Amino acid sequence: MSGPAGRGWGALARLLPATLAVVALLGGLLAGTTGPAAAATAGGPWSATRVVDVGVAGLTWSDLDPERTPELWALAEESAIGALSVRAARPTTCLLDGWATLGAGNRARYPGPVEPVPPVPVPSVPLPEDDAVANGADDGSAAVQADTRLSWCGLEEQVADVGLAEPQQTVARVAADEATARFGAEPGALGEAVDCSTVVGRAGSLAVAGETGEFSVRDQLPAEPAEVAALLAECPLTIVSLDQLTDAGAPVIEETDTGTQPSRREAALAVIDQTVGRLRDAVAELPGDTLFLLQGVSEVNGGRPQLHVGLASGPGVAPGWLTSASTGRAPFVQLIDVAPTILQALGLDRVSSMNGQPFRVAGDRPDLVTAIAELEQINTRAVVHYRSTGTTFWLLVLLNGALVVLGLLGLGGWATGWFPGRARGHGRVRTWLQQRTPGRRRTAALRVAALAVAAVPVSTYLANLVPWELSSAPRPALAGSVLGCTLAVTAVAALGPWRRTRLGPAVAVLVITLGTLVGDVLTGSHLELDGLLGYDAIVAGRFTGYGNLSFGLLAVSSLLLTAAAAAAVARRAGTPGRRHWLLPVLGAGVANVVVIGAPSLGRDFGGVLAAVPGFLVLGMLLGHIRVTVVRLVAVLAVAVLAVGTVAVVDWLGPADERSHLGRFVGQLLDGEAWTVVSRKAQANLNILLGSPLAWMLLVALVAAVWLLRPGGLLRTRPGHRAAGLPADDLGVLRAGLVAVALSLTLGALVNDSGVALPATAATVLVPLLVWLVASAPGGDGAARPLPGRAPGAATGAPGARVNVGVRGSTGRTS
Repeated sequence: MSGPAGRGWGALARLLPATLAVVALLGGLLAGTTGPAAAATAGGPWSATRVVDVGVAGLTWSDLDPERTPELWALAEESAIGALSVRAARPTTCLLDGWATLGAGNRARYPGPVEPVPPVPVPSVPLPEDDAVANGADDGSAAVQADTRLSWCGLEEQVADVGLAEPQQTVARVAADEATARFGAEPGALGEAVDCSTVVGRAGSLAVAGETGEFSVRDQLPAEPAEVAALLAECPLTIVSLDQLTDAGAPVIEETDTGTQPSRREAALAVIDQTVGRLRDAVAELPGDTLFLLQGVSEVNGGRPQLHVGLASGPGVAPGWLTSASTGRAPFVQLIDVAPTILQALGLDRVSSMNGQPFRVAGDRPDLVTAIAELEQINTRAVVHYRSTGTTFWLLVLLNGALVVLGLLGLGGWATGWFPGRARGHGRVRTWLQQRTPGRRRTAALRVAALAVAAVPVSTYLANLVPWELSSAPRPALAGSVLGCTLAVTAVAALGPWRRTRLGPAVAVLVITLGTLVGDVLTGSHLELDGLLGYDAIVAGRFTGYGNLSFGLLAVSSLLLTAAAAAAVARRAGTPGRRHWLLPVLGAGVANVVVIGAPSLGRDFGGVLAAVPGFLVLGMLLGHIRVTVVRLVAVLAVAVLAVGTVAVVDWLGPADERSHLGRFVGQLLDGEAWTVVSRKAQANLNILLGSPLAWMLLVALVAAVWLLRPGGLLRTRPGHRAAGLPADDLGVLRAGLVAVALSLTLGALVNDSGVALPATAATVLVPLLVWLVASAPGGDGAARPLPGRAPGAATGAPGARVNVGVRGSTGRTS
């Protein structure tokens, strides 16, 4: 083949070895390394004659005390323990949601709303004496208060108390629920997999009441110890539901931390502790090996979401930290992991619809006092993150929106190109707008403000370097830590020696952002977990590696810095050839993709799908390779090949150690992959319509129209420099922006965070672009005439622009 088409395919062929290197590196890395969970599985798998699983609604690690709950304390002393996420198919997991999720080994929910209902005034119920005094009702008067027993989780608790006469019908309703079906859950699957199950407590029956499950239900344990032991010996699986904390709630119309009244909670915990002691005594009398599991299964009443107790005790279970392949991080486990743990202990095959993975012990833990203190701190961090993300998102939108408005008013440029030169009626307006030039102090303040706003996202990660969770007021402490880090990053960017170079401060912010994200994932993702733009264990979307929002920041910083590095290499070459542009880009691309996709590092395979095309297109634009539709399709195929290779290798490994990508391959083979795809699509739609971050896209659109439209401050004109940049540098910037736009668009499509991903990226990109035009020579960001040239003179540098077309484009930067 000859001619332009042949030369184009030849250029693409020269990219092929590098792209195949990406595939080979990822596949080799996955085959030769293990993830965090897989690296510490010496404490499993476990084998037992029977399993006794105790679910305690509302139980947290702060409830355990050697004096008040001696039986629970003694059990924890000899157990592997962890922080348990009870996340079901709704944000707040209530009693029936928790038991349905446990039995499905997947997220499910009881159909019906969990939200406050209008309080109904009723005569007050008799209160304990101390409560009556506290409420001013000790004089015998007929006080009136709000009946909120059907608010929040109260409805499900009432159903558990007086309903569930036909648990199989209730499980069928759970299975038919839209959210349950979206996760592909099969409620009652645990009971169908086990030949015989015994249930104590009505709520627990939802874990085993499948269509073919054989089970019996009792309302409470027998009184005699011998009868308790006989009951536990009837079947290989015994489920015990202890719901005393659901009766400890005070009538309120707002959510509270625990959903219970302190004095009533203490009394309920005493009953729970005694019952656990009776079960432990009975287990000790049984022949064979018994695996004893205990977990908090849900919130109670109006309790806010938090982490709960998770522990395992029995033969072969050494005291240590719990983990599982579904979290990949100690000491975290999920409620969906309980059913796979039970099935594996009984020697039964795991049901394919179960997304959970069996518990493992990930090494030694400290003494119980220290371990529980650590678990309480973990819970504090997760709770503060969970309750602060909405405020953080709105703050980012408002800061960026205010910055863009100040830039529009202070830098001008928003009238240029909108008013025709001699249009009737617009002459005076246009003249007035174009004559509004800012003073030096105002532009200096705007530059500092832009750097500070761009520093906020990375500061939300750096804030976790401070142990703010130890403060008596953790939320204000976290806010103060973010503010301090923002000031520090801004000072470093604005006052360092690089301030003397044209792009130095902006590059400094990007370097700090990229260095923080890469350094954190190389050291265990400690800043990402509970970082305000990261993830928390309550939501349980991810426990290690890169979150979707972090990938947005990573894409902006890595692609723009790679473009700048490639330009520096080409500039030093004097007469740069294609290799001077391609080698830095492809080298950086390989390194980024490995960090993003390795299961022991980023574990973000959606990020790999988005990053590979971004780097390849950046290389094509800078290396003067025409970008056509056919080549874009080829680039996307390379990304799919890279991720597909990793997925297949992961799927070929042990089933109990597969990441979510390996499990997706199994779902493809089983015909269940559509549940994952549809769930991600629904999540994308929900974020677009309901997330505060969606408004950031509007801010970014306004900034793009202002700066990048024809006549904008970042568009060149003959004889002028946009924002004080030579045409060559501006071409490199535009190539980087095109690659960023492609990567973020793909990231939004393949991840369940949807538009939140590019919106987060915009929180860094928009303020840096504002800084770029604000720091242009002359201070007003306007396009400046080239030295020695008249404003209308030609540049003499044809082809210095980067144009991206549908059928083809050029990437000329020199």
